[in-house]
Amino acid sequence: MSPRSGSRPRSRAPRDDTRRITKARRIAVAWRYDVPLVAGLTVLWALLWGSWTPLTLLCGVVVALLVTQLLPLPPVPLSARFSVVHFLHFLTVWSWLVVVASFRVAWVAFRPRGVRRSSITLVQLHSTSEMTFTLATLAISLVPGSYVADVDLRRRRLLLHVLDTERVSQVADARQEALGIEALVIRALGSKQDVSELSEPLPAVVR
Repeated sequence: MSPRSGSRPRSRAPRDDTRRITKARRIAVAWRYDVPLVAGLTVLWALLWGSWTPLTLLCGVVVALLVTQLLPLPPVPLSARFSVVHFLHFLTVWSWLVVVASFRVAWVAFRPRGVRRSSITLVQLHSTSEMTFTLATLAISLVPGSYVADVDLRRRRLLLHVLDTERVSQVADARQEALGIEALVIRALGSKQDVSELSEPLPAVVR
């Protein structure tokens, strides 16, 4: 009887360890994905209501929990790399581009001759990461004077509409500006693989 009774705890030990490991992994995943998502949705809820009262924040948490539990999304792989220096550099350069482009668009809108020609150009990006590709696309779209008309994620391409392109060089400048913004995003938030892809030659595209 004693050998059998002594063997039972040993047989349950691996199961207990597995359960503890599984529970620890679930907690780690929750802290890495669910908690930031709920916090972000709560902040978005407060911004939409324009109120930061405890009741508004509590309602935001409840709505965020309902959304994340009833409408779950597949996990998006995030890069564990974040460079504060490159992120500040990105914010500085991108903000300057937005300000300069805003004045340029205002001048185009008020000048007597108006807009004579706009162009649509194909931009080949570097990143193969969906998250980095999306962030770069958003940053490019938010610069006045151009917007992303279409996206080809499989081939990493953007169809970019550019305002006021009377010269071919202006189209090339817009394409280089988009690639520059992508490079800033990758150096700030991208993974090591994304950074290494910046040095790889881009495939040729036809406008």
